[in-house]
Amino acid sequence: MKYLYVLTSNENDYYLEQTLLSITSLRLHMPNAFISLLVDNETETTLSGKRRAILDLVNEFKSITIDPQFNQKARSRWLKTSMRQYIDDDFLYIDGDTIIADDLSDIVNIDMDIGAVLDSHIYLSEKNNYFPIRLKNIKAMCPKFGITPEFDLNVYFNGGIMFCRNNETGHRFFREWHRLWLKCYELGSLNDQSSLNLSNFVLSSVIKELDGIWNCQILDDGALRFLYNAKIIHYFSSRPGEKVYLPANDNFLDRIKKNGFIEQNILDLIKTPKTLFAPNTRLFLVDKSFHTFYDSAFCGISKRLYNTKIGKAIEHILFKIRRNIYIPHKRKFSKR
Repeated sequence: MKYLYVLTSNENDYYLEQTLLSITSLRLHMPNAFISLLVDNETETTLSGKRRAILDLVNEFKSITIDPQFNQKARSRWLKTSMRQYIDDDFLYIDGDTIIADDLSDIVNIDMDIGAVLDSHIYLSEKNNYFPIRLKNIKAMCPKFGITPEFDLNVYFNGGIMFCRNNETGHRFFREWHRLWLKCYELGSLNDQSSLNLSNFVLSSVIKELDGIWNCQILDDGALRFLYNAKIIHYFSSRPGEKVYLPANDNFLDRIKKNGFIEQNILDLIKTPKTLFAPNTRLFLVDKSFHTFYDSAFCGISKRLYNTKIGKAIEHILFKIRRNIYIPHKRKFSKR
């Protein structure tokens, strides 16, 4: 059984530092785990000096030559969708933007060939209630591949954590996933999750559902119920702005980049990964009728406008209207 990471990185990003942190957290819980690291040939050339430390933590290192037409992001997807052919034995693939929170050895006892956790911890039918825009985008990919836009599955998986047996089912799935991802790439999409789920659809549901504790996606609404027993915390470091999860913040990763290793105080912090939330973190329950708004481009633009001088002026005016006109009139009419 192997624990597999895929890395495409250079000196200007934090992907190596994130992966180093994740592997270190895995070693804390499983000192004897067999860890494999799969990189592309361009990343391999950067693994010198301080960036070599990650190699000391892995048992198996493989560098794959990829056509230079693919940029760094595309190389990452190219490797991820084809990783089965380069790794012998069963494996648990783990995204770099994760922290391991528990021993993972129980995964070998799971009765499935391929396993993954639901994306956002909800079923596809629930996306219609909470994320209709995302659901529309998911279904828009299907006609491009000659597939009916109505999924007859109620599952849509997140590719951040994947268990795969070293058998024909596993190899067949990854062959199909890589083929469909290349078609997505030709169509101008680098996303690997659409092709992952399309492959599962085409191959009649070969992916089985893992419990949410194996991929606790903490920025999604459904994650809280899995956090207490979480084995892997997935914190989506690529999202801009202040990070709710401390290891995702640039200043945290800067220290690792500067030193080339995990300092003792950072090591002590990741020993209690379920506590590493920013002091201003809060639970915010949003009525489902507002989910479409919070998932919209309009909301994103509004948030950015709010923090500008113009936004503050508009907020000041609206606040006075609300306090001096709207609320008094609402109270007045409610008494009638």
